[in-house]
Amino acid sequence: MNFQDAMNDVLQSSRYDFLTGRRVDIRDTIDELLNRFFIWLFDNFSINIPGGTGGNTGVITFIFTVIAVALVAVAGFVLIRAYLRSRVAVRHTLHDIFEELRNHTVAELLELSRTARNRRVAVRYKYIAVILSLNERDIIVIEPSATNAIILRQIKAAAPEYSMPFSQIADTFHLAWFGHKNLSDDVLGRFDSAVDRVVKHA
Repeated sequence: MNFQDAMNDVLQSSRYDFLTGRRVDIRDTIDELLNRFFIWLFDNFSINIPGGTGGNTGVITFIFTVIAVALVAVAGFVLIRAYLRSRVAVRHTLHDIFEELRNHTVAELLELSRTARNRRVAVRYKYIAVILSLNERDIIVIEPSATNAIILRQIKAAAPEYSMPFSQIADTFHLAWFGHKNLSDDVLGRFDSAVDRVVKHA
């Protein structure tokens, strides 16, 4: 047996399948199939594939770019949704001010408002005075779990003429107390007028 025949016999061993091309590289095959699929997909949907100097490198880069953009879009959607959910209005009740409703008169609350250290506190005392005044006239029934929406429904049923001024009072109170907003002279003037319309009829 000459050298050529001996070499051919050795190369028939399975360990030399890759060297002789008898065994297919699965990874290369899958990569090639994916490249063909995406090229077909882009061609059929008229998507321009950016050119590349490395053969299929441009296609692969484009695929990963599309995936990255999709992931960023999903992440942005999740963040925006979480932000919008965090801004859902909190249900504020009278629980925190219930003690002041029980321990002060309307006149005392109005005086506390007049001598308050700032507008935010003054608005709070006048709001409580309005609630107490309505309660004393049996227009509403106040409970710690009550909300402005519940109070407004009671007002509309018992004394609808107070529903508009009370809505303005409640909105200004929320703006100043829970929203920590600075009130302009104009807003505060309308608030005081609404309070007078409700309390002075007591």
